[in-house]
Amino acid sequence: MQFGLERMHKLMTALGIPQRRFASIHVVGTNGKSSTVRFTAALLERRGLRTGSYTSPHLGSFTERIEVGEKPVAGPAFEEAVARVRGAAELVDRASEQPVTQFEALTAAAFHEFARAGAQVAVIEAGLGGRHDATNVIPSSVQVLTGVALEHTRWLGTSLAGIAEEKLAVVRDHGCLVTPPGLAPEVEAVAARVAAEHSAERYGAGEDLGLELRARGRFQRGNFALAVTAAQSFLARAGLPPLKPDEIIAAARRTEIPGRLQVVDTDPLTL
Repeated sequence: MQFGLERMHKLMTALGIPQRRFASIHVVGTNGKSSTVRFTAALLERRGLRTGSYTSPHLGSFTERIEVGEKPVAGPAFEEAVARVRGAAELVDRASEQPVTQFEALTAAAFHEFARAGAQVAVIEAGLGGRHDATNVIPSSVQVLTGVALEHTRWLGTSLAGIAEEKLAVVRDHGCLVTPPGLAPEVEAVAARVAAEHSAERYGAGEDLGLELRARGRFQRGNFALAVTAAQSFLARAGLPPLKPDEIIAAARRTEIPGRLQVVDTDPLTL
């Protein structure tokens, strides 16, 4: 597999550049991306926005990766999106030495469906890194870093600073970077420099808002706090009113994260 965005840009062009028909929030990091995406989408739904969300990998079906209005896109809508992308990918493949990958095709299908379904904002999880990830064709207004640890060192680098560089390559000029507390000093240094280089706003999230979450696990408290900061940052940049306390509480109590300490049976208790 050849890393780069050339194929993805060509695929987007063949589809009519759907990623520019909705606002977007880009979530990168080592852990907690899917949870942060789901929390952020849930918060924006409580505010009254029609959201899309894209996560990976899935637990049982590819259709779980793409949601509109907090519901998986399945059936005819998913089939139509995949068929549309298949046709566009065939055009791109004819002029490329490397064929469109499965992840690129699914990402394109998500963007196509978000545009078709009238999503006002999509919350997008990066697959690997950020710089060369297929999701990095969106003109995101807010970029979220969930954290950085040593991972995929063959592709992303062998140091925390190097991996942070790859992930934070998604920060846009005059963007808005949201980060969690407790970043390693070398990661914090990269985040500060990248934000300054792009004249991007920078917001730090708290560790815990003290709310009762439906999602289990203490670690989810940090993910939820990060999502609240991301959602509030997006609303501010869009010129929309901030989230109300009752909207934040509703999202906290309602949002479940499948596969993360999820109770699948009670007799016996099975997580």
